[in-house]
This record gives sequence, C-alpha cells and structure tokens, in this order.
Amino acid sequence: MNRCNICPNHCSFDGNSICQQTPIYDSEDAIYTTAVAIDPIEKKPLYHFLPGTFTLSIGTLGCNLKCLNCQNHTIAQPEQSILVPTTTYTPEDIVNQAIENNLESISWTYNEPTIHPKWIISTAKVAKQYNIKTIVVSNGYTSEETLADLVKYVDAVNIDIKSMSNDFYREVCSGLVDPVLNSVKYYVKHDVHVELTNLLIPGYNDTTEDMRNIINFVGNTSKDIPLHFTRFYPNFKLMDVEATPERTISKACDLAQYLGIKYVYPGNVSPSYKDNTYCKHCRHVLVERNGYDIKSYVTSQCACPNCSHKADIIIK
Repeated sequence: MNRCNICPNHCSFDGNSICQQTPIYDSEDAIYTTAVAIDPIEKKPLYHFLPGTFTLSIGTLGCNLKCLNCQNHTIAQPEQSILVPTTTYTPEDIVNQAIENNLESISWTYNEPTIHPKWIISTAKVAKQYNIKTIVVSNGYTSEETLADLVKYVDAVNIDIKSMSNDFYREVCSGLVDPVLNSVKYYVKHDVHVELTNLLIPGYNDTTEDMRNIINFVGNTSKDIPLHFTRFYPNFKLMDVEATPERTISKACDLAQYLGIKYVYPGNVSPSYKDNTYCKHCRHVLVERNGYDIKSYVTSQCACPNCSHKADIIIK
C-alpha cells in the first residue's frame, strides 16, 4: 500500500489521512490559505531573527497532530476540511503581498505548515529572488524526507516541543516526541535559525522534572537556542484546565538560566525585564521589549554596543 512520507504518521492514500489532505492540495502553484495577516515577528515567537520587523503570516489547512488544547482547531482540526473557507494564491501572489507591504519575511504558521511542503518550497524559491526570508512555525512532527527538502529553503523555524514525554504526546497530541526532537537537531545541523517553545499546561507537563527534561535537551543540543516558556490558557478540549500561573513560567525561565541556557523568555505573561535580550558577554541590553514595542541596540556589525561581542541575533 502506498503511503505518504511527509510526516511520521505515514498515512495511506485512502482519503483518511490524519491531516485531512486531499489530492486537491498536491499542486505547487495553487495555495489554499485560511488566513493571511501581517504580524510582529516576535509573535511567532522569534526573538533572535529580524527583531522589530513584521512578517507576512500565512495559514493553510490541517495538522498531523490532534492536540487537545489546539488554539487554531477550526483550521488545524476542522470536522470537515471541505467546509473551511479558503482563498487561493500562487507563490507569486504571496511574495507580491510581502513586497507591497515592505516585509522582509513570510511566515507559514497558524496550522501545521510542513504538511504542505510543496507550497513552502515553491513560494520560498520566488521569495529568495527578492531576499525575502522564509519562516516556518511548526510542531516539528516532520519526516526526514520532508526535512531534507525544506532545509534548503527555510531560514528560521520555531518548533513547539510540547513535552519530553511520549506519554504526553500519545495522550494529548496523538503522536510521539522523538520525531520532534529529531527535527530540532536536523534544523540546527543544517544551520537554520531555531527557536523553541514549550507551552506549560497545569497538571500535564509543568513539573520541575518536566522543565528540567526540556532544558537538558536544549542544553545538550545548543545552549544558544532561544527557549520560550509559554503560559497556557483554557482552549478547545482542555477548557476545564486552569491557566498556568505566571509564577510557573517565571520558575521555568529561572531554572533554565540557572542550568546554563543563555536565552530564555516567558510568553503570554505580563511584560517584564525577562522579555529583553542581553549580551551573553557583558549583560548589556541588546533588544528591549515591551509587548510588541521593540527597541534594538544591536550594531550594524551584529554586535553588542557596549562590548562589541558578537550578538546571537540575525538582523536586517
């Protein structure tokens, strides 16, 4: 039986794929979008890639995981994908929107973009002609075959590591963690800019041991990877779970810094000094953040203005 090799699910081509893809989505030129918006790049979240800029966000349809807390379930897990309103664009259409709005990047986001690698790649080929960067906001549940195709065209990724536990992935996401961790390592190995997000859900993945496990993985992969610990709010099928206390997010960030992770940020909490990026050499402020009000002090040589130490930030 022929099977799809886009992700680790390896679904059969019988119309019952987990991500609800259909043959209509096979074209490289007809891109079916569910949402197109201009967002601060920090919203992805990306804090070390083109800080202070805006990005053209593209949402498509479907997902290869079934997370109980999915905040975009209406497009990622629709009951019937054929009923979801879509707009068709060509890669040139999307790139032209970025050009018309003076945007430096295009972000594939909202649902799981890597289930449509042809669309990312065909658009990135056009975008590269205008030095427009390609960003993927992903769950990381991607096969090596797809990763091998994507890394040639993707400039930055944010991967959501939901937990380091296979039990969590099975029960909450209907998946496994190992392919996600493999994706992180693959992107890092191939010099794609990587940032990671971990949504802390009370009672599911918010113990000190949970935090240590993901921190240790990041530390063993690269201590320079920006790590975002994000606050959960009740959503979808987890409406009966309370929002994450802000102190839990603060604890995770403090623990990560204590264990040697250089860049750690809180998400979905009140703005604070912890949102800023500091020089790892002299602790001078490199990027100051107050919500989406961003002030970058990184020099044109991509260095700290105080000590001239190289900043681990990709600027314009």
